Parts: sequence; structure tokens; C-alpha cells
Amino acid sequence: MTVYVSRSISEVLDILNWDIVRKFKRIYIKINMVSAYNVLSMTPPDAVKELVTFLREKINYDGKIIIAEGSALGSTYEGFRNANIIELAKQYDIELFDIHEDSFFEVPLFNHRFEEISIPVSKSLANAEFLISICRAKTHDTVIVTLTLKNVAVGGIVGKNYRGKIHQGYPAINVNIAILSGILFPDIGIVDGKIGMEGDGPVSGTPKSWGYVFAGNNPLEVDAIVSRAMGFDPNTIGYLYYLSKLGFGKINDIDLVGFSLDDISTRFRPHREYKNQLNWKLDPEFEEEILKKSSNIIEKYSRKTVI
Repeated sequence: MTVYVSRSISEVLDILNWDIVRKFKRIYIKINMVSAYNVLSMTPPDAVKELVTFLREKINYDGKIIIAEGSALGSTYEGFRNANIIELAKQYDIELFDIHEDSFFEVPLFNHRFEEISIPVSKSLANAEFLISICRAKTHDTVIVTLTLKNVAVGGIVGKNYRGKIHQGYPAINVNIAILSGILFPDIGIVDGKIGMEGDGPVSGTPKSWGYVFAGNNPLEVDAIVSRAMGFDPNTIGYLYYLSKLGFGKINDIDLVGFSLDDISTRFRPHREYKNQLNWKLDPEFEEEILKKSSNIIEKYSRKTVI
């Protein structure tokens, strides 16, 4: 598939084909809000507003729109307030939803010894007719970058106390994020990189002015392009590598429309633990075994994408 890049959210949204969306009664928008108190850790509020405005006014979508998130730090609804999303919801008749209050199903993942553990995953996201993941481009303290797929993977876990449970060392967390991403694979991925976060993300980093916005119907390919343009080889990002091996899309040689990769490439300063984050690879024989188990888990629990 193609990844679209532009200087604004509205321009990339215009390029995407939205015809199929009108047949669905509900659209879920999964935003990112690691901290309810730090707007830089969130999906940019202006990006959320542009997306909602586009859906309501440009394509005249009259179904239900649900903005979903479960903040890791602080109250989700306080975060909605700090990001001006409560006022946006009133203006456009949007439902706000705290994932931590959702019903859930248990998904088997792996601990640091690759023994099975169970994690509660949001039923609402898994049952979403149409799911959009929209986030800010950020570096991460464990898996190098956090973009559209990690937004749904970790953000789809119900209960703050359970999110840390997937942190089982660099090899296992990348497999776990790949499994959760495969289960909750969105229909559209949008990354706002106009002002990203570099350094010690996903909360304590610093602003990175960049100026580009990315979107596409294959979030793996969106994240691969964005990570490469941020200065990171997607083949060295474990969960992106595993998802490509699991058949969710390409992480190399992706079609890019709007700007060339050379035009948009920059360098995000990585997290201070970046060198350690590269230590996720498994022995090839064991990798094959884990990928087979991961594929079976995803097949059993996956939501059905529509594009």
C-alpha cells in the first residue's frame, strides 16, 4: 500500500479514500495520552480536531464517533479536558471513552522466559467496525519509537496495572507488542510529526520540530516510513520486524506520495537507552517457534480490518 505525507492533517486526509467509512455506524478514534498532564505526550489536540472536523464536515459522516484512550498517568478524563477534547466532543457530538472502564478478554502473551501470561484487552477496540489510530511521532524508552501500532497495542490494555506487565525485557516486549498490534490492527494510521518528541520519550522527551504528517491504510507501513524518516531503521525495531514477518505489510521499499524520503528525513535524538533497546533479537530457530505461536494467537483473537 501507499503512505501519504503532507504538511497538514487535512491534506493527507483528503488523499485517503473514505467511501467505505460511510457504511459503518461507528468509528473509533484511538488517540495517545501517556500522561494526562503533559500535552506533548499526547496526540496533538489540533490533529484530533482536524480529523473530527474532516469526518463531520468534509465527508459528512453522521454515525457515532468514539474517541478512546486510557491514560497511563493521571485521569483519562482530566487528560481529555487538558487537551480540549471535551469541548470538541460537545461541538461535534462525539462520545469520549476511557478504555480502563471497558470490558475485556484475556490474551496470552509472554514473560521474559517466554512462558505464557494473560493480559486484558479492550473488547470495544477489538469489536470496532472501523478503527483509526492517530498519534504524535515520539521516541520510546523501551522499543525505540511509539507510533500508530504501539498506540493501539499498549493503549488497548484494560487497567493501568496491567500495562507494565508486558514489559518483560527487550525480546519479549517486542513480541508482545507485535501480537497486540496484530489483534487490534487499525484500518487507518495517522502520525502527526509537525512537532514530535525526541530523547527520553514517551513522556519525558523534548519537542522536535519536524513539520510533516503521515497517513495510510496500512499502519505498519506508515510506522515503518515514519521511523525511517525519524532516523531509525525499521528493521531494528523489533515489533515492526515481527509484524512484517507475520504478514501485516512491508517495512522496506514502501511507496511514498507527497514528498520523497530524502525530503523528509531528519534525526530524532533517541532515548538514552537506545543501544540497549536494540537487544531484542531471538535465535533464528526460536524466533520461528515464537512467530508461529504469535500467529496462532493473533488469528484466534484478531479484529477484522475492512481495508
